[in-house]
Amino acid sequence: MDGISGAPPLVARLFEQHGPAVYRYFRRSTADPGAAEDLSQEVFLRISRHAGSYEPRERERAWVFRIARNVLIDHKRAATRGATESRLEPVAAPTQALHADLQQALAGLAGDDREAFLLAEIGGLTYAEIAVATESTVPAVRSRIYRARLALRERLLPPPPLGRAAVPVGGDDE
Repeated sequence: MDGISGAPPLVARLFEQHGPAVYRYFRRSTADPGAAEDLSQEVFLRISRHAGSYEPRERERAWVFRIARNVLIDHKRAATRGATESRLEPVAAPTQALHADLQQALAGLAGDDREAFLLAEIGGLTYAEIAVATESTVPAVRSRIYRARLALRERLLPPPPLGRAAVPVGGDDE
């Protein structure tokens, strides 16, 4: 993603600091690099339109990701009306199965759990920042991320190997 030339200093600074994380959040949420780029641009357009409403006492990253979350919600609403199609991106053969499994596992999470997990793992937000961005509480965020991690672990890790049944040595035949 290129920098924003001619943008107000706040917008340019926010773009430089948070643009890559916002893009990664959308990339993982949509599995479409083109959509991720478009949605990232929409975030910073909204920021430039609403920069006057930003209060420096707010957590900056949480404010940016609250906007990103709203952009993603709008995008998903449009997608359900048939405006866009989600598709898997081409991936190198050795990682293709893992990538598809991860996308499928993420898609299987409850919406709030997936969102909190992606904001933490991809966006790099703290639990407090996620709570602000999602208009939730820190304990709720902690629970959502915990549930998401458990579900992902269950879906992505192979089942444990079956242990051999214990065979008594010498005992009962005598």
